Amino acid sequence: MKRRTVWLLGGLILCSLLLIAYLRHKYAQPPAAAIPELLLQCPADASFLFYVDLAALRASPFLKQLLAVVPAPAEDPEYREFVRATDFDYSRDLDRVLLLFRPAPNGRSLLAWADGRFDRERIAAYALRTGKLEQREGTQLYLIPAGKPPATISLAFLGPNRLVLAQPVSFRMELLRTSAPALSPAQRERFVRVAGAAFIAASAVDASRQDFAFFGIRSRELKDALRNIHWITFAARPDGDRIKISVEGEFDTPESARGAARAVDSFRLLARLLLLDSRVRSQLTPQALALADRIARNGEVLQEGVRVHLRMEIAAEELLAPAPSAPSK
Repeated sequence: MKRRTVWLLGGLILCSLLLIAYLRHKYAQPPAAAIPELLLQCPADASFLFYVDLAALRASPFLKQLLAVVPAPAEDPEYREFVRATDFDYSRDLDRVLLLFRPAPNGRSLLAWADGRFDRERIAAYALRTGKLEQREGTQLYLIPAGKPPATISLAFLGPNRLVLAQPVSFRMELLRTSAPALSPAQRERFVRVAGAAFIAASAVDASRQDFAFFGIRSRELKDALRNIHWITFAARPDGDRIKISVEGEFDTPESARGAARAVDSFRLLARLLLLDSRVRSQLTPQALALADRIARNGEVLQEGVRVHLRMEIAAEELLAPAPSAPSK
């Protein structure tokens, strides 16, 4: 073999190794210790959870760039009175939230933990305007009527910087303990894979009842491929003026996952073609069209065992930029 050929092959091998190392570093999963402490409160039977780290979002250049140009929503008079009475403003004082649903005898129960800065006396006084105070197993519960039809929400303080809300009131009191329950192995692995994200949503899926669509675009191939999906996890992490997004599906077998990965790639191609249609474009706002185009054209689909990942990065300026124009025919 000629020396030039040897050097060429060696160079190609080295470049391949460097590329593999880069991809592993770029998509490396955080260690188990990085799981947000609030997520450790999640009971094993939760079927849906929503977690947001507002403190991290407030500090991110990505969100600051968006808020600088997006008009502020009109403030609700009732919320303004709440802030005046309690001195609590979620945009300033709320740091982290975990909301989840879990099975209950008559449907689903809702639990929500919140970390932040709370004036306990003023919040308690506000709750007692319409609610009442009860003692349950040594815990003070504020029972507050809310919603239509009439329902009751319970509130309990777990410390100076944490409270919990629940509906209905008849939840298990052991969920209010400050020491976290043991996560199931599936939960721990799921949370490790998205640790470090500022926004996490995870849901159990009954794919037989789902109608998967992308901005109104449906695909029978995608629906068939996703019929064996059990969980979907969405995570977003600000990184400078960009946001890294991950959508992960968990399937019953690696074969199902491979089929879904192929279907997702095919569906993205279909979506790109349909987004060129003037009728489709006319039904979307410029911002929604720009986002749909970004999702359809960019990102990376990876399959690892029973999991399929769609990963992409979006810059704040891309969300604010005008939608790309369709090519002239």
